[in-house]
Amino acid sequence: MTERAPYSGDREAIYARILAAIDRATETINGVADEIHANPELGMEEVKASKLLTETIATFGYEVERGSGGIDTAFKAIRGGKGSGPAIAFLAEYDALPGLGHGCGHNLIASSNLAAAIGLGEVIAELGGEVMLVGTPAEENLGGKVIMIENGAFDDIDLAFSSHHAGHVSDVPLEDPEGTCLAVSPRKFKFYGRTAHAALDPHNGINALNAVIHLFTGIDALRQHVTPDVRIHGIITHGGDAPNVVPEYAEAYFMFRGATRKTVDEITEKAIRVAEGAALMTGARLEVDADHPDYDDVVPNYTLGRALHGHFERAGLVETPHEKQTGPAAYSTDLGNVSRKVPTAAVNFAISTTPIPGHSIQVVEGSASAMGKANAIATGKTLALAAADILMDPALYAAAKAEFDAANA
Repeated sequence: MTERAPYSGDREAIYARILAAIDRATETINGVADEIHANPELGMEEVKASKLLTETIATFGYEVERGSGGIDTAFKAIRGGKGSGPAIAFLAEYDALPGLGHGCGHNLIASSNLAAAIGLGEVIAELGGEVMLVGTPAEENLGGKVIMIENGAFDDIDLAFSSHHAGHVSDVPLEDPEGTCLAVSPRKFKFYGRTAHAALDPHNGINALNAVIHLFTGIDALRQHVTPDVRIHGIITHGGDAPNVVPEYAEAYFMFRGATRKTVDEITEKAIRVAEGAALMTGARLEVDADHPDYDDVVPNYTLGRALHGHFERAGLVETPHEKQTGPAAYSTDLGNVSRKVPTAAVNFAISTTPIPGHSIQVVEGSASAMGKANAIATGKTLALAAADILMDPALYAAAKAEFDAANA
């Protein structure tokens, strides 16, 4: 990227144009949020949501690439300026939860980032650089962003913004450890034994369920030897077919979480060794695999966070007083992998006036509420305004990049 001079025009005029563009499109943006909410689709199946978002953003002058990163329901919509500058991506999510619908508010993540792309797109020709609306499927279950990164879909992105509901809270991470969360590694442990009649000739069998039980016992023994941030949770997904038949196949599914990817890798490796021991003890054969990629812990870019925070009032997003985060939050997201690829920041916005549980019917209701949609619009404005600052001030982008390089060294 060539050296750029700071924007010499009227910044307040740029801000006003961004806000006006989003205001003009508010009915359309909220209509998208409502349509996605009314038609929840699971990860990798978000056909309607992807089509709606791509068709909508195309009407605002964006060129749309469908199937980005080898995922049918992913997309990348791009609008470029006339001069040099960073490529800024607003990341939309739109997958739902099984049996619940939009119990994580991804319809509003989609609409808020759509709003941001519409706003920044209004001024991109004057500011230079590129603005993208990137559709990232399957955050909940299959790690769409991880797959897209691995397939090169983020190689032409310099910086990423996104958003998420936070129950009754609106804020943005400004200092460590705010905005951090747990890395996670999922593993399926599959044990193959040998069937036999449990009464007539059990001595001829190899009990795969016994191997799973030993796995649980061994992992439970690890729990007193891990750091307080570690979370280990698992279930038996198959334990046999009948009590009078020695189980020839049994399976357990575990998730290993920790404050850093290094911690997670270490505890996962220990669990695999426990599984190998369980197989050796019982004579079963072991296979270990995962149903979705590992998620990194999020590394928030606080330089970008401060840029976002500076526009809360202008955008109409009211910061909520709340207890400050003192350690990594106990959730995981594939946005963590993005934060290891490019400088990344996300705005949290309220959809309720009172605390509500995550992944709940209350979130489903809040994600369709007037408050939720209004704060999603305000969030989109915040994202677009801060992104405009990045394009107008090369030193701000340089500071964000320097923080990213130091955090990921």
